[in-house]
Amino acid sequence: MGKAKRLGRKSPSPSPGQSNQPFAPAAPNPVRAIKSGLAGWRRWVARLGLIILAPAFCLAAVELGLRLFGYGYPTSFFVKMEGGKTYTVNENFARQFYDRKSAAGKTHPFLMPAEKHAGTIRIFILGESAAQGTPNPAFGFSRVLEVMLRSQYPSRRFEVINAAMKGINSHIILPIAKDCAGRQPDLFVVYMGNNEAVGLHAPGPDSGVFHRNLTLIRAVQCIRSTRLGQWLAVVIAKMGRDHSGEHDMEFFRAHRTAPDDFRRAAVYANFRGNLQAMCKAMAGSRARVLLSTVAVNLKDFPPLGSLHRADLTEPEKARWEVEYSKGIAAETDRRYDEAIKHYLDAVRLDDHFAEVHFRLARCYFARERFEEGREHFILARDWDALQFRTDQQLNAIIREVAAANRARGVELVDAEQAFAQSQLSDHQVPGEALFYEHVHLRFEGDYLLARTLYPAVVAALGSALGGPIETNAPLPTLQECRERLALTSWDELQMDLSMVKMTTQPPFLDQVDHAPRQAQAEERIQARRRAFQKSDLQQSIETYRAALARAPDDWELRHNFGTFCYLIGDYAGAASHLEIEVKTFPTLLAGHVALGAALAKGGKGRDAVIQFYEALSIDPDYTPAKEAIAALTARWQGKAGPDAKIKVPANFGAEAP
Repeated sequence: MGKAKRLGRKSPSPSPGQSNQPFAPAAPNPVRAIKSGLAGWRRWVARLGLIILAPAFCLAAVELGLRLFGYGYPTSFFVKMEGGKTYTVNENFARQFYDRKSAAGKTHPFLMPAEKHAGTIRIFILGESAAQGTPNPAFGFSRVLEVMLRSQYPSRRFEVINAAMKGINSHIILPIAKDCAGRQPDLFVVYMGNNEAVGLHAPGPDSGVFHRNLTLIRAVQCIRSTRLGQWLAVVIAKMGRDHSGEHDMEFFRAHRTAPDDFRRAAVYANFRGNLQAMCKAMAGSRARVLLSTVAVNLKDFPPLGSLHRADLTEPEKARWEVEYSKGIAAETDRRYDEAIKHYLDAVRLDDHFAEVHFRLARCYFARERFEEGREHFILARDWDALQFRTDQQLNAIIREVAAANRARGVELVDAEQAFAQSQLSDHQVPGEALFYEHVHLRFEGDYLLARTLYPAVVAALGSALGGPIETNAPLPTLQECRERLALTSWDELQMDLSMVKMTTQPPFLDQVDHAPRQAQAEERIQARRRAFQKSDLQQSIETYRAALARAPDDWELRHNFGTFCYLIGDYAGAASHLEIEVKTFPTLLAGHVALGAALAKGGKGRDAVIQFYEALSIDPDYTPAKEAIAALTARWQGKAGPDAKIKVPANFGAEAP
């Protein structure tokens, strides 16, 4: 008996057309197969959506919760003041990039109507400290440019907004440009490039792929701009992973990078990408754009760092050191032809070492071989391993990006060429007549830059100016600009003093002949201070008053006059001017402390305390306000004398002469 019969069932008989093989599977239904396939595809899409959307939803919920509970700070460049009718700079903007104690990212206050008035021409200045106007933005090229425009078009209203910041680079200027693009601009002036190789995301000993990938950099910046990103930054800092250490000489020596280092290539690529994105954002606002090349001190600023070529052998290095030492000895004895011979022999062994190019250039100039000297001054800049100056490649990128975006309304202003051709340069090599040190402009340099920009600004604005020039008078002279901005001999002395103090610190200490040059600069400052007379102070007072009579609403004049009065002991006068500044900028922390210090020195301790606590109500962690309250308290308790020092924030002036 068969197996089927023993189990009590029969084997099915095949139907006509079916195979005689037992249990043959049924033919698949095409419609059902398609539906099943679609269902599987949708199921995987749903799963993938859950994998992505669920965390995104959770992160969004956390972000919303942090905002609802008031955690964190706004990260836009602009914030509205009380009443919402005026914008000012967001003092917290740089915190998403730097530690709060960092000197980088310092802003310069400004006021700007939230709604641009009819007939107003709004110009934004973008860049780093050189564009901001270090050491005193009140005398920077943006202010000189504004004086020129108002003198030629007195019936027009100009808003020249200085949106440049100290210590930043293109990674930070890009979001500033995007924010400015939404504020009804008519024109952008971009003067940047000095901090690309040493600033944010610059190559260093611990830099990896992240710093070379612009997409990753922007993604991380996007995260850090959120409240959740701010919270994570605090957590990481508390875990001891905050690497914002002391920037001493060892730090800078560790961050030297040769121009032919593969990591430096990313610097140029990132700069180009950021500048291209800026042009797109700025031109997208229908504003015109001026990209300027950047001028630097070539003649009187030795390289900050030098490195040998990577493949230099030990025997070659030994021969190089012999030739270099002989060159230095000959140069010291003013045997310049002999020094040139030895330096050239060293260059043939290793042409990467920046310092030898600088020494060679000096010798060529001493022998009046200026063209050869200029070539080596440029090489000394370009081979500087601590590149705090815009080099040849960065300026080339500026020129190329300007040309590529000309159809968008982007034009080039070649400041580098204008400075080389200036009568203040030495045989087409800019130096100390135009610069304090490496990149920061003296007033003569700011005036030259403003005058170079002026025709391009007028051409770019075109019809916005409402017709031809309104006056036949020539542009204001250098002296006329000094008077209108109240640049006194006292102000110049204070700026010189602050810059000489700066060069006593890293990264300047490794430069050629730093010690004797620093000693000479300090002696010149002391001599000027000793020569300063009461008549000079009186002349400064008259200059301030004349400038305020022409522009009584100019808060920068009030700031400078108030600082001047404080430092010469006129505390009542200081308080009267600084009070106007505080009313103009009620959230300006340094302003409250400076006003409080003037009140305290003038015997109005109670009023001073109000100012200090006002600063703490804005920022409970503001150290200068805490220190000022402690000093006053100690005085009242008899633990300190009546002259107990109340520290005024550094940007409120140096010592009186």
